[in-house]
Amino acid sequence: MKKYLLLFVLAFITACQQPAVKKNDTVATSHNAKNALDYVGTYKGILPCADCSGLETEIAINENATFCIKTKYQGKGDKVFVQKGNFTWNKKGNTIILMDIKNAPNQYFVGENTLTQLDLSGAKITGSLADDYILSKQPTDTTTLETVEEANAATVDLNSRISTTTVIQKVNPAVGKYPLAETKWKLVSLHGSKVVQQGKKEYFLKINSKDARFTAYAGCNSIAGNYIMPSSNVIDFSDVIMTRMACPDMTLEDKFGAMLVQVIRYKIENQSLTFYSDGKKVLAQFQALK
Repeated sequence: MKKYLLLFVLAFITACQQPAVKKNDTVATSHNAKNALDYVGTYKGILPCADCSGLETEIAINENATFCIKTKYQGKGDKVFVQKGNFTWNKKGNTIILMDIKNAPNQYFVGENTLTQLDLSGAKITGSLADDYILSKQPTDTTTLETVEEANAATVDLNSRISTTTVIQKVNPAVGKYPLAETKWKLVSLHGSKVVQQGKKEYFLKINSKDARFTAYAGCNSIAGNYIMPSSNVIDFSDVIMTRMACPDMTLEDKFGAMLVQVIRYKIENQSLTFYSDGKKVLAQFQALK
């Protein structure tokens, strides 16, 4: 009798415990970064950079589902790129997606006081540099980053994209023959040195006036990115990316990609295009291809 009573008690206890376990599991799965973490704030860090020593990054995540991101290429002057927009969450509620950033990493995994930049497919970056993609939350208030007017003359507002065609018509005397956009420009010199082409494919730069994008080639990999023209004869290249095929020598294309980020002004004379830095130093020269 005692044996049967003991079995009954064990069965009763087991039956009472099972619903509690399921309930706890349900509660656990309903918690995520979106509803459980204090994610609003400013995050800073230095992200890895393919063509510079590091990309200084500051992201403000605001309560009204907007963001403001500031980036600066280390070792390439004081130019600061600023972009604002809206963000959303992925289905799991653990990753924010910066909606207004295209053709560049725009997904960040939200942790406890951290944002981790993900790759273009939304996956975490692994390997020895994995920790370098983590931005840390700052103790200061984030609202000033979104609302303050930038006083730095080197700041580039990536939201104020101006129609390339409109600007060209105002400042380019050869608009009908060799406009900045749509012309395929052959690279002839870089940092004062003549460029000797290897292979049959021309080293070139081509600017598209329809989508504020550019494409280029300098020996092996394809190069692309965005640009804006905030005023006459002024151009700023950003989000410069390139494929990474294994090539015998990528020195020239690495220098070319790094040069684009330093460009402040341009000048077109006859069939020649010249890029200048902030100090009026000639960075590169091109010749229009027929």
